Amino acid sequence: MKKNYKLVIIALLFCFATSLKAQTAGTMTFTFTNPKHTTGNYETNGRYAMAVWIESCATCGAGTTAGTSTYVRTNMRYWGGNTSDHLPTWVTKAASSTTGATTGATQTIFTARTVTWNGTNSAGTTLLADGNYRVCIQETWGHGTATVTRYFPFVKGAVIYNNTTDVTADANFTSITLNWTPTLANDTFAKGPEVVVYPNPSKGIFNLDIKSQINNITVVSILGAVVYEENIDASSTVTTKSIDLSSFNNGVYIIHVTGDTGSTSYEVVLDK
Repeated sequence: MKKNYKLVIIALLFCFATSLKAQTAGTMTFTFTNPKHTTGNYETNGRYAMAVWIESCATCGAGTTAGTSTYVRTNMRYWGGNTSDHLPTWVTKAASSTTGATTGATQTIFTARTVTWNGTNSAGTTLLADGNYRVCIQETWGHGTATVTRYFPFVKGAVIYNNTTDVTADANFTSITLNWTPTLANDTFAKGPEVVVYPNPSKGIFNLDIKSQINNITVVSILGAVVYEENIDASSTVTTKSIDLSSFNNGVYIIHVTGDTGSTSYEVVLDK
């Protein structure tokens, strides 16, 4: 009988352990541009209302497929007093919650935007389970049918995830990128100089606390373009450096630090 009790306890512990889901910290970075529509604008300057939010789902649909999902948090919401009925999809899913979101009036800006998410709930207090998530956008630029909602899925987990399949441009959203970078992947990719990079994300200035000798600092965009490079004199005793990326677009950048022992790379997020 005692052996049976032990077997039951072991089985229960196994089921409990396997039911737990990993909760990997990291950063989701989503960039996009919404061009001005040539028709249907309810203002001649192309004014529009827009919301961007995060959902979780067992199998996240892409494109315009709504599917079954659970609201997580709102990243941004722009509307005016006369357009508070223009984002019905977002209102239904989010119950109009803007906790932790960037908010403002209706927009007339058609430049690139970047949205980031650190994998937590809307209050920023609880790290959520790994799994399938998606970025949702609703934009309304006029009355009636002048609205669109699109979904962009990604996987939150312990490995870097780059969504290149479901981020195709259309007449409503262009220049789209979607990446999930776990905190584990922010550690050094190779043995080399030790540097502490902070703050991350940053609004423009990244500070480097240099722990060992370096001779070069190079910063590249997520697309591989070099945006900053500096050679450090071998006799230099500098222990801190500041890199200003405020003139560049929001997004993910890689800081490569090279020394006599090799090179080290750090992923950082620019979020102005």
